[in-house]
Amino acid sequence: MSSPHTRFRIALVFLIAVLLPHGVLAKIVGTTASKTKEPVKSFSDVNENSSFFIPVNYLKKKNLVQGFSDGTFHPERPVTRAEALAMILKATNAKEESPSANTQNIDDKNPIQINFPKNAEITIHNLATGELKTLNNIEGLRLDVDTGSATLTPMTKDMEKPFKDVSQKDWFYHTVVRAKNLGIISGDTKKDLFRPRATVNLAETLRMLFASDGIKTELTQMPVPKGIPTDAWYSKDMAYAVSITMLTQQENGSVFPPDEKLNRGEMALLLYRYLQTKDGYVFGYASWYGDGLAKTKLTSGLSYAEAHLTAAHKTIPFGSIVRVTNMTNGKQVDVVINDRGPYVTGRVIDLSRTAFSQIDSTTVGLTLVKIELLPPLF
Repeated sequence: MSSPHTRFRIALVFLIAVLLPHGVLAKIVGTTASKTKEPVKSFSDVNENSSFFIPVNYLKKKNLVQGFSDGTFHPERPVTRAEALAMILKATNAKEESPSANTQNIDDKNPIQINFPKNAEITIHNLATGELKTLNNIEGLRLDVDTGSATLTPMTKDMEKPFKDVSQKDWFYHTVVRAKNLGIISGDTKKDLFRPRATVNLAETLRMLFASDGIKTELTQMPVPKGIPTDAWYSKDMAYAVSITMLTQQENGSVFPPDEKLNRGEMALLLYRYLQTKDGYVFGYASWYGDGLAKTKLTSGLSYAEAHLTAAHKTIPFGSIVRVTNMTNGKQVDVVINDRGPYVTGRVIDLSRTAFSQIDSTTVGLTLVKIELLPPLF
């Protein structure tokens, strides 16, 4: 007879009415789902003065990043390839609403895995039919829900490894298996390794992110950023990232080095900017010039112009209202476009002095911003 530490009884109830339209809601024993939605609290080590404050809190609200038990995020900690892959897969399949901390939604995109002590013996009791089934030498169970039916897959020692350095005991096992099956990762094909515990760099992150979202960067016609070899395997990824303003070029055309190792804060920033660019936002530097009306005759937004809340943009139509957000402090200002420019690499908008002063001190000259085209006034 198995010892108490290796014998478990699991009751699995498959209710079709629950599975079909809404997925399965699996509650952790001893907890109850919260009836009220509590506001998301910031991590204690990512304050409002941090350049990571806005992206980290955005991702936290969408349940795309998690912190540690002491309420910290540790933005300075390196990110492994396995961690980066898990974050990317979650971000590219993000849902509008996330389950509460005491519940777990299970559907075709959110399977669950239940791990057990080594060599466990479990009994599955079907409460609908009364059937009992015993499984031996089980290390875990995986529950998938697809098109209204549930599949229970026992995890045994003879399960196939996706790579030599990825075992089914690893927390990231199914993440790596899924990514490999989808063609998102291939690893080191010569040595059959994924190196899940190695720190991820920018180039690797971009490749996994774009592949996960079905982006064919090899089709981009954008020029390769300065300092990036045109024949490098990541050159098109870098070019595409710059073209959508996910990466910001400096005035000399250079960008964040592709081989630079990423920390948790930088990973959050990359995911945030990618998701925001998909929603139409543009990132880059804002500069400022002296107050005064341009000669352009405006058909709308005149009140903004009279208050010196104006800006220059290279392509946005005159009279359009644009919201500019300082990515460091979160301050915003709405401006009317009444001039053309700026024509300096990396800069996306040129604000009047008055407008710039509402989001930052004019002594800094440049500030990193996000711009959004607002609906017409009339």
